[in-house]
Amino acid sequence: TNNGKPDGVSWGTNSKLSEIDCSHLLLRSKYLDAWQRRRREIRDYYIEEFKNLPIRCLSKGIDTHSDQKFVVYADNRNELRTHLLKNGIETKIHYENALSELPFVKSRVKHMPDLMSNSILLSRGVLSLPIYPELADSEVEYIADTMKAFYETNS
Repeated sequence: TNNGKPDGVSWGTNSKLSEIDCSHLLLRSKYLDAWQRRRREIRDYYIEEFKNLPIRCLSKGIDTHSDQKFVVYADNRNELRTHLLKNGIETKIHYENALSELPFVKSRVKHMPDLMSNSILLSRGVLSLPIYPELADSEVEYIADTMKAFYETNS
């Protein structure tokens, strides 16, 4: 739970790194460039495959993106997520609530709801698809095909 702080109402940090974690990071650092190239390949494939779908790829057109996540915006995010899960594809919703909806912030922005409307809209529609570098080409194609199949049957 968020560094021991439930409900995201308090700030916290955890900056300890053990020697074994450090050695693990040093070992993995040799592969960073190759992993980034693979993520970029997957991102470019997704963007091309999804160009005719009624979704928005949020990393489209950003050449310097780290591609840690591949985030799409879909009006019917929850239905899409259910469809993908039924087909064995795990997705993530990283920011289900906008900051303005958290108890700590909510009391401070009552008089400015329009300032938060974009973040609230995004929180209702963003979905992260798998983009880790170990994905095989066939898995990436399956994800894209499953996305397209959802919109073919729901349009």
